[in-house]
Amino acid sequence: MITQDAIALDVRYRDRRAATIENDALRVIVLREGGHIAAIEHKASGVNPLWTPPWPSIEPSSYDATVHPQFGSGSDTSLLAGIMGHSLCLDLFGGPSDEEAAAGIPPHGDASIALFDIAAEDSTLTMRARLTRAEMVVERRIRLDGSAVRIEEIVTNLASVDRPIGWTQHVTLGPPFLHKGATEFRASATRSKVFEDAFGAHDYLEPGAEFD
Repeated sequence: MITQDAIALDVRYRDRRAATIENDALRVIVLREGGHIAAIEHKASGVNPLWTPPWPSIEPSSYDATVHPQFGSGSDTSLLAGIMGHSLCLDLFGGPSDEEAAAGIPPHGDASIALFDIAAEDSTLTMRARLTRAEMVVERRIRLDGSAVRIEEIVTNLASVDRPIGWTQHVTLGPPFLHKGATEFRASATRSKVFEDAFGAHDYLEPGAEFD
């Protein structure tokens, strides 16, 4: 029997500020900084399918290049310092341009390092962040439906003009859900195509190449 959802707004998870929503079947953990869905714990099996970085995680706001050289020297350092599990990519997907990086925009946009306000509304965990550089507000509502997680997101444009944005759910899976030599992914796709322009470290690929 699934009991009433329980929400805790002030917990620690892997030394990060976090909040949780849980019932008898699941426990979902979200991080205040970056808004990452860090874990979806399936209680019966004890498995969290989401990826946990093998390095110590810190709050993006505490990142300092001189103190934390282990995260590298690129534009993705503040993201790598705090990334975990599922990431919201907003308002771009991928790496920033040189000009955007100089302005402090990390890969995948502001949301990945933003501070989220988290609250409980009835049986729903709500998250909200104002993205100052992107001029947007993002809201996320998480509720549990038995052994399923229901997530709703709303993005509000605060700018005076309409414009295109990148809005991507970046889910990263990891062990023990993935197991080398045992895990198999099956997809109905039969053809694929390489990105049509240069793509970061994978520039050795032929742009636009099609293959089976």
